[in-house]
Amino acid sequence: MNSRTKASPHLTRYALALSAVLALATAGCSARPQATITVDSGQRYQTMEAWEATAKMWEFDKQADRYNGSWLPLSEAILTKMIADGGINRLRLEIRSGAENPVDYWSQFRSGKIGYLGFKEHFYDKINDNDDPEVLNPAGVQFSELDFRVEKLILPAMRIAKQLGKTMTISLCYVDFRWTDTQGTLSHAKNPAEYAELIAATYAHLNEKYGLVPQELEIILEPDNSVDWRGEQIGHAILAVTERLERQGVTPRIIAPSTSIGRKTPAYFDALAKVPGAAEKVSVLSYHRYGGVLPEDVLKGIRKRADKIGAETGMLEYTHSDVDDLFADLTIANASSWQKYGITKVEDGGGLAPGNMLTVSDPESAQPDIRLMPTSISLAQIFRSVDPGAVRVGATSNQGWSEAVAFTNPDGRMSVTVKSELSMTQKALQKLSKHVDTPVPGPDGGQWVQVKGLRDGKYLVERSNALIGGGLRCTATVDADTPPRVYLRSSDVATLTQMKKGAPAKDAPCSSDSADWQ
Repeated sequence: MNSRTKASPHLTRYALALSAVLALATAGCSARPQATITVDSGQRYQTMEAWEATAKMWEFDKQADRYNGSWLPLSEAILTKMIADGGINRLRLEIRSGAENPVDYWSQFRSGKIGYLGFKEHFYDKINDNDDPEVLNPAGVQFSELDFRVEKLILPAMRIAKQLGKTMTISLCYVDFRWTDTQGTLSHAKNPAEYAELIAATYAHLNEKYGLVPQELEIILEPDNSVDWRGEQIGHAILAVTERLERQGVTPRIIAPSTSIGRKTPAYFDALAKVPGAAEKVSVLSYHRYGGVLPEDVLKGIRKRADKIGAETGMLEYTHSDVDDLFADLTIANASSWQKYGITKVEDGGGLAPGNMLTVSDPESAQPDIRLMPTSISLAQIFRSVDPGAVRVGATSNQGWSEAVAFTNPDGRMSVTVKSELSMTQKALQKLSKHVDTPVPGPDGGQWVQVKGLRDGKYLVERSNALIGGGLRCTATVDADTPPRVYLRSSDVATLTQMKKGAPAKDAPCSSDSADWQ
């Protein structure tokens, strides 16, 4: 996971000056021509699986080097917002390799006996429970942190989702980063039977204590950020853990290889595929987007490898991901699952944490402000409109400045999202803003986009801006003679979601006057 720094006054002045220069340079450019999007429900692509987030809040107060539980009184409201407004329907539950250790460092951390840095030093401190991977020594494995996340995040999220009439599934993810000096005396990567023992013990614990059986198992998070995990080790781990879990009657969908740098994914997968029988057990060929721009040929290569083994693809973490990334992952890699990163963090005066769906202001006040991050609003409107089991269908534009992605939901309702490309000013400053917190200019220009090929009915239209958020809602009635139109400025994103039959329209009809769309 990467981070960005807060902009210095010098950089901020530079960004503003650059914005002004580029605005003048593009002021004389001709207006964009009107665009037409054509949806073809006969062209069918991947089936959607999940919009994911990692089960974490701001319990790690790194600045104060302590545990921070100030989010706990707000957890119901935060999780409700995450599901109802954020559209999240799967949570990644992490188990650190250092859980195999005779010392319960999480409980020491939560009680204040050690700080964050003291706890972090033992994240991946692996001490073998005994010399026999077939016989677990319960005293040698610590599940207190896992239990905390299940009790405070996973189970409440599942309950809230059910109350809202939505689904919430769980993915178990093993983590073994190299970021700490203390790595312990055991290597799970070099001892697949020991890896399988820990994962099997985790599944048994979750089932026995909570009746919880994660549907997916992510073999290793970002193996390229570990000491020993490479493609071959992942392959042997897949064989060992699937055999061990089958003995317990558990057959999760396997997610791998989940490299941090997407360009490394093909090589890692090819290496694990050399282990006989391993590739065929992979259900989701996963990748992250760190390490710079992910070229189109790499995305195609990931999709080709997944197609060969009958697997899905999934982009399962990138803190600075945006709608452009999502569109590329959906339409080039054919991703069926997708994650930005965490649920939320509190605003602390140091800028917004870009990897989260939500942000919280004044968490300890009488009326804390829980809201979607500006850069997450356009992502969330897509997540809300596309249910698990939806099928991506064809959608093309007759103009290069607009692009669309469309779906048919399991109940037959259609959804299409149209985005407008960034202006030159926005492109330049967006690239800079992914590294430092700099101002990003708002949208400019504007043009109508007509959408053809939708089924008759009423549609909720939601328009936001990919960079600065905001929001506009209205209702469009679609029939063969009146295809809907939306007005898009630079970097605007509009989602049209077919409403359920008989559902009342809560928003005013969409205006035909462009002034009402500004």
